[in-house]
Amino acid sequence: MHSTRRLLSAAKPLISIEQSLFEKRTVYEAGIRRKEYVFPNRISHFETYKPNGTTSGSKNPHFWAVTGPRKSDFLSIVAGKYVPEPPTGRQYSILPHERIQFLNFRESSGLDKVHLSARYESFSSKADHELTDDVNSVRNYITGANNYNSKTSAGVSDELTNMLLEMFNLTHLAKKWINSLSNGQMRRARIARSLINKPDMLVIDDPFLGLDPEATELVCASLAKVANELHTSVILGLRVQDDVPEWIGHMAFVNEDGLALAGSRDKVEENINKFVKSQTVIHEQNERAHVHQWRQIDQSKFQNEKCHIKFQNASVVYKGLPVLQNFNWCIPRGSRWRILGNNGTGKTTILSLITADHPQSWKSVLSIDGVVRKSGSGANFFDVNNAIGMSSPELHALVPTSKTMMEIILNGLVKDVGNSNFAYKPKDSDIKLPQSMVQFQDRLSIYGDVPFGELSVTDQKLALFLRAVIKNPSLLILDEAFSCMDDEEVMVQCHQFIEQELPDCTVLTIGHIDWEVAPHDYVLKLTGDEQRSYQILEKVY
Repeated sequence: MHSTRRLLSAAKPLISIEQSLFEKRTVYEAGIRRKEYVFPNRISHFETYKPNGTTSGSKNPHFWAVTGPRKSDFLSIVAGKYVPEPPTGRQYSILPHERIQFLNFRESSGLDKVHLSARYESFSSKADHELTDDVNSVRNYITGANNYNSKTSAGVSDELTNMLLEMFNLTHLAKKWINSLSNGQMRRARIARSLINKPDMLVIDDPFLGLDPEATELVCASLAKVANELHTSVILGLRVQDDVPEWIGHMAFVNEDGLALAGSRDKVEENINKFVKSQTVIHEQNERAHVHQWRQIDQSKFQNEKCHIKFQNASVVYKGLPVLQNFNWCIPRGSRWRILGNNGTGKTTILSLITADHPQSWKSVLSIDGVVRKSGSGANFFDVNNAIGMSSPELHALVPTSKTMMEIILNGLVKDVGNSNFAYKPKDSDIKLPQSMVQFQDRLSIYGDVPFGELSVTDQKLALFLRAVIKNPSLLILDEAFSCMDDEEVMVQCHQFIEQELPDCTVLTIGHIDWEVAPHDYVLKLTGDEQRSYQILEKVY
């Protein structure tokens, strides 16, 4: 029976879409019922098949790259979301909920939405105990053993689990608590988990989001290998700026009207490039603007500077292993920095110490404007965060999807609630955006009243950025704030806003792709070695 199903799956497309619209919602206007569709045009034809164990020898499409401004909506359709019209317009040769895995790295599904400080508190409370039997270890997360309602873990072989741990460079992390992973490590774990049941089809939107260059190459190669070994069709959602992996054989382009192009890579790639030519020009200009020479400098350069934030011989230890060790860093007020390092080197830990989300931030590891932060100093968590504007993947995961874009932005004006609290509105109901944000007004007039969950990635990221800067912060923290933005022109506008409207603001940025990072003059480079060494780099003018 099992082999029969596989033979049928190999002979038929896993999914076939033919001449179909997809209903987004039903609205009533003046008592008249009207349907709203995801795309105004019908999707004429799309299909994908199971690979036969090799990328050659078959003309049937099995490895797709989907790009364009509406790629995410199209991937949702492929994964089974929305109602087709006619009902037979989308057909599967498999049961979607069992044999299709859909990963969208804009969301945090599969993880508890814990407050960031709780993430560190819970990990530190485990002290020096091994986590082998911890239900929330990385290994148990991947196998499904951390979920008592999961049907996964019972039928999972150790051989497959070990293979996935090795392929996605997670073996050394197998015993760690899942919520203690860095953002990049967590994304690798989610991909491994999605493959543990040997799905027939894996759909991933922005698979390389938040990964350092080394991890990007690893995930790309591992996906190709695992997909062939497990006979899994893979559909990747990529930005137009992203490099398309060599093993991808078919490509599609999705715009506001729907599926504009789809076919074998050798036939459609050139035409897709024509579609995105204007965006490519903007991207090339932006890339050139981010090419600079850097030189290593000594901390003594800042000895006569007034430090906005200062770490002095700071050390942070987890389970006897140092994350920071004798760490010294002076951040002059108004300076612009990039924090650089591979996944797991401590970038987010440093930021969480600054924002007081980390429990050790009150143990005299840093000072603000010369005042040591410690218990009993008079400052509290809310005082600290009133002066900080922030955008990060953790905050992104906490945004209530029903809140509108404008509600999210104006929430940044609410004091004494912290940066992770989206529940409150400003007391002044008539408050308006400051004049400095006029450059975003056209976009906000279109999308301002749209619920956050229905916005594009670009506008979700824009909402969080404007929420961070609307309070005119003295410190702006941008942790992957522009990662995954499809509209690069909007990203450039954000970069320009920082330069023009926040000249005295201290800016700390994390990002693995050079052209996504806001302009900066200095780099803190974390090496991740056993000594937890680091370097300070300065831009050469």
